[in-house]
Amino acid sequence: EPEFQRALGQSMDAAKFAQDALTAIKQNPQIGQSDPKSLFGALFLAAQLNLPVGGPLGLFHLTTRRVQGQLTVVPIVGYGGYVQLIMNTGLYSRVSAFLVHTNDYFTSGASSERGEFYDFKRADGDRGAVSGVIAYAKVKGHDETAWTYIDAETIRSKHRPSFWEKTPWKDDEGEMFKKTGIRVLQKYLPKSVESQGIALAAQADQAVVRKVDGLPDLDIKQD
Repeated sequence: EPEFQRALGQSMDAAKFAQDALTAIKQNPQIGQSDPKSLFGALFLAAQLNLPVGGPLGLFHLTTRRVQGQLTVVPIVGYGGYVQLIMNTGLYSRVSAFLVHTNDYFTSGASSERGEFYDFKRADGDRGAVSGVIAYAKVKGHDETAWTYIDAETIRSKHRPSFWEKTPWKDDEGEMFKKTGIRVLQKYLPKSVESQGIALAAQADQAVVRKVDGLPDLDIKQD
């Protein structure tokens, strides 16, 4: 707990953070049977990001997969986790993402008057299958809005992990689509000291993160 508190700073209570982590481990016994360095790496990543593990908000997930035959914990940052990290920078008044369905009206383009733009209208009744996601961030104090659109095929082929059936991708694909939209959008947002947490989350999300003994740094590998 003292190490967790150092990583958390004053924003969260280490005892509550540890209890949430224990609850998540009890809900999935494989987590407790995994490589300890990967488990503590994931937990310290959550602490550095100031995101609670598990729980109804789904800001930070612990998942497991086998890496070179060893059961390993792999963290997945939820959609709400990315939204919170971006809002924590204080640079944006609103950050969100929404799903586009095949029966919705959606078009995008660019012009000298509007710059890059999209027009969207939700379909009445049956909206059809999900065809993509739009993520956007409105800059505080300005009319400017940064946004990106990613189609469903690209998300599934390039952004969904190979071990997705044992992750929230199986049961809550819509949230993972929106998370992916925000994760891609953050690449195009202005970089600042306040946005370092977002970059860390994007680097470590769905990667193997290990806690190095005696060091505050984490070892992150895209295995």
